[in-house]
Amino acid sequence: MFETLEDWRDELERTKGNVKYKAVATNEGYRVSEKLPLYFVVPICISEESILKYEGRGIPIWCWSCHNGAALLKMSAFPKEQDDSTSQMQKAFLDGICKTISKPPYELLKMDDLSSSLPSLQDIQTAYTRFKQLFLIDNSTDFWATDVKWFSLLESTNWLEIIRRVLKKAIEVVECLEIQHTNVLLIEESATDLCCVISSLVQVMMDSYSRTKSGFQSLIQKEWVIGGHGFLDRCNHLHKTEKEEAPVFLLLLNCVWQLVQQYPPAFEFTETYLTVLSDSLYVPIFSTFFFNSQHQRDTNTSGESLKTQSGPFRFLTVWDWSVQFDPKAQAFLNNPLYAEKPKPDKSQRKTARFKVRYDVDGSPHY
Repeated sequence: MFETLEDWRDELERTKGNVKYKAVATNEGYRVSEKLPLYFVVPICISEESILKYEGRGIPIWCWSCHNGAALLKMSAFPKEQDDSTSQMQKAFLDGICKTISKPPYELLKMDDLSSSLPSLQDIQTAYTRFKQLFLIDNSTDFWATDVKWFSLLESTNWLEIIRRVLKKAIEVVECLEIQHTNVLLIEESATDLCCVISSLVQVMMDSYSRTKSGFQSLIQKEWVIGGHGFLDRCNHLHKTEKEEAPVFLLLLNCVWQLVQQYPPAFEFTETYLTVLSDSLYVPIFSTFFFNSQHQRDTNTSGESLKTQSGPFRFLTVWDWSVQFDPKAQAFLNNPLYAEKPKPDKSQRKTARFKVRYDVDGSPHY
């Protein structure tokens, strides 16, 4: 669940990242930032003073380590609108951090600003709204009118194009990690939206554990729930304003669905699993996908206000599928065709990754 320091250390050990990276408790009591989790992982060379200096901004946070030692990192960018002196200080700080983690024992570093290489959250929301409109048909006349030009209407929503671009970006990161043996640093304003999408897809593609049910749950907990994705705002749970709304998590599930269709035996879970996971976003009895951060969840799931006549109120976790489904229904979440990947010998270890297939017209097909 990545709620303890030990969970992070276990993940470091599992991925062999504990040689160059360390789990830190600097944010205990949320003294660094309320947006950061209590515990996270940074390069060993990063000092506590550096983490505290700008509330965690400009600090490379570890996501995952490849078998060859290359690592996937993410960083919350500094605000762009700053006075000159502050901007220069932040730039000098960032340059120092990047130089430090580019030296041995660390691999070469590639920085990727996702805000310039991927669609904006507003573009994603607009495309998804258009996509949904295709299915909101009032009568048979409208149905047949849209049926004739269905594929052109689908293409015009731009939703599938966004999925294609996101998958392509993930494959670029995979190639940097695996083929070029290069560390990749994903940069975003908050590092809690598109960073979550790309880092999750890279791990699904490269790490067979992330393609199991327990592994995928662990991945979502690490990158999204504890990682600080703003579920409350992005899903507009309180229906206060649509300004922050964007289907970022649904975009991830759509991308994973594409991979499940292409490589069914590689996944322990089914498209039904992905569907009920997306449905669970809007089931209010679960705390998993309800809050913007670990701090917000902690402050709203404890205290006198949540006590009832029968005792303290307890939020449920979405991962306990028995709350929603009986054992017979839960069987539909498991893929009977799943072929567990055998562990290769260390001398012959190679990471299986997803390749791009090409259609007859030469266009890439993921």
